[in-house]
Amino acid sequence: MVGIKNILVLAIAFLTFSVNSQVTNAKIVFERKTNLEKMFKDNPRVKPFLKEGVKYKIENFNLYINDSCSVFLPIESDEPEQGFMKYLTSHNKVYQNFNQDNKLVIMDMWGQETYLQDSISVRQWKVTESKRKIGGYLCTKAIWEMDDSTRIYAWFSPDIVLSTGPEGFGGLPGTILGLATENGTIIYFAKEVVVEQAPEGILTASTKGKDVYTVAELKKLLTEKMGQWVKPKDLDAMFSWL
Repeated sequence: MVGIKNILVLAIAFLTFSVNSQVTNAKIVFERKTNLEKMFKDNPRVKPFLKEGVKYKIENFNLYINDSCSVFLPIESDEPEQGFMKYLTSHNKVYQNFNQDNKLVIMDMWGQETYLQDSISVRQWKVTESKRKIGGYLCTKAIWEMDDSTRIYAWFSPDIVLSTGPEGFGGLPGTILGLATENGTIIYFAKEVVVEQAPEGILTASTKGKDVYTVAELKKLLTEKMGQWVKPKDLDAMFSWL
């Protein structure tokens, strides 16, 4: 009987540790690496603006989470880029409230903030058996078929319980700590996971006095205003990330 009691005590202790070790509040620091040569290899209008010898653009972001909300924010560089180069990659602020199935994206569109509010995106992921450690957490690889020619890889950790990740990505049983296009054009990886409460007020943003669009409304507006410069497939790709 003593042996059984000891086993029960150990089992309860293990279960308690497992539950308590799951992270619900954190700041996750991401590095995004964009291969500009690959991204714009078929775009003759952009190529002249690429700086000679600059193949990659590296930027950093913070993802703050609690048990029901997340926000993904660009980290401002100490040396802001000048000219057209700063517009070659996105710098969106993405707020998600999972209790309300609501996301707010403040899009930096050529220096102008545009507000998009809609339900949280749903993606059909295929979870694999492949695993790797990122930011000190064991992660499982999942694959999403974005379209006929584009696959997105995600590595998520169930130890960080909120179903979120970089940009508007989520929908997996844990937080995404790594995200990449199959061809390596865009790669996000968590550099650091800090278990802490999010700063007060940072998980929400006000839309008071702003024009706010749904995905469908904003796509229609951009098509009407920029249809001669932006291809429909480029717009589809842009909104697929949100």
